[in-house]
Amino acid sequence: MGKNFLHGWLRLLTSIFLCLLLSGCWDRIELNQLGITAATAIDWNGKDWTVSYQIVIPQSISSQSMGGNAGQQAPVSVFSTSGGTLRGAVQKSSLEMPRAMFFAHNRIVVIGEQAAKHGISQLMDIYLRNSDARETVSVLVTNGEGRRILEQVASIEKLPGAAVRNMIRNEEKNGSNFNHMMIQNVMMGMTSDSSYTLIPEVIISGTGVGPNSSIAELKKTTSANKLKLGRLGIFKQDKLVGWFTSDEGYGINWIRDTIKKTVLHFGCSKDSKDHKSAIRITKATSKLKPILANDGQWIMKVEVHAAGVLIENGCNDDLSKIKGIKATEDIANEEVKNLMIKAFQSAIEKNTDVFGFADVIHRKYPKVWKKIKNDWEEQFPTLQLEPSVHIKIDRIGMSNKPFKQLLHDHE
Repeated sequence: MGKNFLHGWLRLLTSIFLCLLLSGCWDRIELNQLGITAATAIDWNGKDWTVSYQIVIPQSISSQSMGGNAGQQAPVSVFSTSGGTLRGAVQKSSLEMPRAMFFAHNRIVVIGEQAAKHGISQLMDIYLRNSDARETVSVLVTNGEGRRILEQVASIEKLPGAAVRNMIRNEEKNGSNFNHMMIQNVMMGMTSDSSYTLIPEVIISGTGVGPNSSIAELKKTTSANKLKLGRLGIFKQDKLVGWFTSDEGYGINWIRDTIKKTVLHFGCSKDSKDHKSAIRITKATSKLKPILANDGQWIMKVEVHAAGVLIENGCNDDLSKIKGIKATEDIANEEVKNLMIKAFQSAIEKNTDVFGFADVIHRKYPKVWKKIKNDWEEQFPTLQLEPSVHIKIDRIGMSNKPFKQLLHDHE
């Protein structure tokens, strides 16, 4: 009798537990009650912040093809709100948005030029304090209003925000002129000893006026405008103070040890601007070694080691011989060395330690750094760079000679 009674109670408790599981979460929010944000933009008009949102239209995204009927809905909707604070601007979105804003899937944040010059510390503060804001969001800057970037449709990706994020990821992986900067990277750069951060610029490139925001643009094989990576914005702490060209950014990345995979173009002689050959760099490392000379002069030694494959050859060196390969490697070495020197000279002219030299010196000479850290802006322009580059060609392909020379040999 007691045993049956116990089994009865166990069945009752099990039933109650299962009912509780089936009842769901008391505070859940259905998907159709959320406005999923794919990208945001931050602008400043001198008085108020303007936050723009790229909201996903689920029924359009679920379509199997972007080339549907003429009345097809755009994959996203863009609108803006303004306020004295960024959170105040976001709060006003409830006045015109029938759904609660959901930022967990936000891919990018584009900072307009005026907002960048004003300072983005408030934006960083938001990401430190809100659980729905992820530190892995990609950060970009633009030379006009950030909203314009969100309005530009992308022909390959359904979501323009995803297109920009994939663009910077692809460039960092295969080009290395730019680095993919996330909120967490920006915060670390702004709070480092040098306090400088480089953020990629995204622009609307083309012959048209303004962004192509019509869904009809997706049915064309060409477009008057497109999204494109431009320069590198220089941030001193939280403010935009200048720009580097993409070529200067390439040299900076060789110094900073942020080259992943890239194609290095070079000529047939040292210092030649007529690039006829190319090496696909498959691995590269850069080591910084600060030296404090007896006279107080700072010297930064940069030693680069890289390896790659020859993928284009327009020069006449005989690559069947070690001497010919060595000559090609020497020219490539000189090209990288020149890239680093030009980038360093530009940084000296702007007096911007974007290389993180201050952090390297701090680690190597902690006691000395305590004495000079307040005067680093005066000392940085006097620093000397001593680069050395060692590139090894692992493979040259199926021919030792350029194809043009093979044609001449056949005559």
